[in-house]
Amino acid sequence: MSELPPSEAVEAVCNVAGARAVREKPQGKKRVAVLMSGGVDSSVTAFLMKEAGYDVVGVTGWLIKSGSRCCDTGMIDAARVCEDLSIDHHAVDLREMFKTQIIDQFHQSYAQARTPLPCSLCNTLVKWGALLHYGRKLLHADFIATGHYARIVETPEGRRLCKAKDIRKDQSYVLWGLTNEQVNATILPLGDFDKSEIRDLARKAGIVTADRPDSQDLCFIPHGTTTQQYLSNFLTVEPGPIIHTMTGQVLGEHQGTFNYTIGQRRGLGIAYSEPLFVTSLDPEMRVVYVGPKEALLRQELTASDANWIIPSPPVEPFRALCKIRYNSQAQSGTVYPLSGGKIKVVFDEAQPAITAGQVLGIYDESDTFILGGGWID
Repeated sequence: MSELPPSEAVEAVCNVAGARAVREKPQGKKRVAVLMSGGVDSSVTAFLMKEAGYDVVGVTGWLIKSGSRCCDTGMIDAARVCEDLSIDHHAVDLREMFKTQIIDQFHQSYAQARTPLPCSLCNTLVKWGALLHYGRKLLHADFIATGHYARIVETPEGRRLCKAKDIRKDQSYVLWGLTNEQVNATILPLGDFDKSEIRDLARKAGIVTADRPDSQDLCFIPHGTTTQQYLSNFLTVEPGPIIHTMTGQVLGEHQGTFNYTIGQRRGLGIAYSEPLFVTSLDPEMRVVYVGPKEALLRQELTASDANWIIPSPPVEPFRALCKIRYNSQAQSGTVYPLSGGKIKVVFDEAQPAITAGQVLGIYDESDTFILGGGWID
């Protein structure tokens, strides 16, 4: 996956965006830069930070070159909320960075038969990369705060990142890429609330985004467009065979490996006597392999670009709970730290549809703290 953007690029953004005057931080007050998307969660975050006595400033990243429903309405709504709360609002132009680091990476991943998780990458590179840097360097903020559903708690070992109270909304999995330093500079006030409580709080406070629907799609894919339709504008369609992974039988022809993901059952365009699932993809040979459900099972995986959110990176194998996709439960296994920033996990029970490009999230055995993770190979 992409590495963190060069510091020079972030500095350039800050130098341009920081030309406007920034008010002085009041004496005795901690300043927090709230990263605001224009949604109800980040709006309530700004409200809660102000209520808690912080000196608050709102920051919104301008991410899409051609404009989108997220950027167009999001920046406007964020600015409206800031005006209502009587706090400054800054829009930071990160369009070029977002294109090269997030959107182009999304295309490249699918071309290489990897199923990416761009929101996790955006958290690492944009929110806790460029915007954290902007908030601390240009706005002189002591902390950043976001509307993510996760918690940061004080422990004898220091501040630790853990799951939210509302497990259905927990987003700790996509924050696996944070460093200890970034955790220390972060406030996550929504982690102790249910989503319904946040909506109620927003209505009572008169926040204009109280009833704005949650975003369900990737911000750079046009509304009403499927991922495959979107990718067909950027990737060359190269047909090839669909092969049964157990028998070697050619069952049909596909229209590009990027149209398929591991574990996919519907939309294969073939007829067979039993349900078939995509078991693997070979973009170089242009082959889509399919097979029965049991062919999806794997007992182990490796992951790259390991990141650890604990005082000392582990060197010995240890027991943990490991999560392989956003909507799955963490499963028991043994984690083996390897050289070169790699991780190996051997699960107690074989897991279905382990997918290259997705995130490996590693939690402690109580399923409370996220310890780190990596990108699944």
